[in-house]
Amino acid sequence: IIISPTVENEFQFDQFRYVYPLDTSSWTAEVPGSVSGLQGSCIVIPCSFNYPEPKIKPSEFTGIWFKDTSEVIYHPDSSNVITDYRGRTKLVGNLRQKNCSLRIDPLHSSDKGPFTFRIEIKDYNKASYKDDRVFITVSGKFSRENRQLQYPIYPKVNILAIVGEEVSASCSVSHSCPSDPPLITWSHSGTPSIQSQQQTKGQWEETSTLTFRSSNADNNQPLVCTAAYRGGKTVSSSKTLTVKYVHYIVISFLLMMLFIDAPVDVKVKGVSSVKEGDSVELRCSSDSNPAANSYHWHNSRGPLPTTGPTLTLENVTRLTEAIYCTAINTEGLGESSPLKLNVECK
Repeated sequence: IIISPTVENEFQFDQFRYVYPLDTSSWTAEVPGSVSGLQGSCIVIPCSFNYPEPKIKPSEFTGIWFKDTSEVIYHPDSSNVITDYRGRTKLVGNLRQKNCSLRIDPLHSSDKGPFTFRIEIKDYNKASYKDDRVFITVSGKFSRENRQLQYPIYPKVNILAIVGEEVSASCSVSHSCPSDPPLITWSHSGTPSIQSQQQTKGQWEETSTLTFRSSNADNNQPLVCTAAYRGGKTVSSSKTLTVKYVHYIVISFLLMMLFIDAPVDVKVKGVSSVKEGDSVELRCSSDSNPAANSYHWHNSRGPLPTTGPTLTLENVTRLTEAIYCTAINTEGLGESSPLKLNVECK
């Protein structure tokens, strides 16, 4: 909001005070119409102003903030400040750089405004921006209307990328206190980095990016981000991790012993050796997510003509070579250790 203020030019002559209007085309101020803050935290009201440049550079500036145009909430002489705001307000802007930003810390539920700014330039002029008002919306207070505690906006959590076993996630939260931003923590260990950025007038965004190495134990687990505000209030949000991996390839085998006139489809588990001439069924399994959708079998001479999870070797001999299995899913492949059968003579 940019408006022209009420400007007065005062001077003494023969013990009489004269007040006359001054050209106000350059007497402007810019403040947001409203800002939002969390009770117990701090808030900064962004403010800038302009004035016609005098021929002589001003030597002294005095910035004053009012509530309801009459109650002084900030003055360089604290004795002029009303009791409720004494010690809670600070001019964080540099008036010589035309910055009149005000900090209130801690923010009370009664700090609704409206607030206005006044500039006094020694030996030059004064300006009150009475129509340029700022209101504050205070969250984190008890609402009588819906009988519940109003909390700040919850953090936004995003999983940025999963490359191999490396995960990158971000957590962003808005706030009104750039000197004391919320402290962001994660439920998972890793390497965090912090970035602060001003958004709209009176609002900043704090973003934490976490990078860590995942494991299959992280699959379907919540990744929680917690923001702790100045004043003690905390809020949390989470996203569920989906970790894709290929891992732990294992071969097990079932023995099918052939007997004359006996059933040929007999499977015995847990046998550590086979006799020469017998048939053996090998089974390939893997611990992976998503599940393996293809299998390849091979020995030292090359691939074997089977693509399923099981392989049957007929009439094994002591010359039967070690067998390998490769399990494949959409994320890649994994190869087992070689399995060498212990073939005994009949």
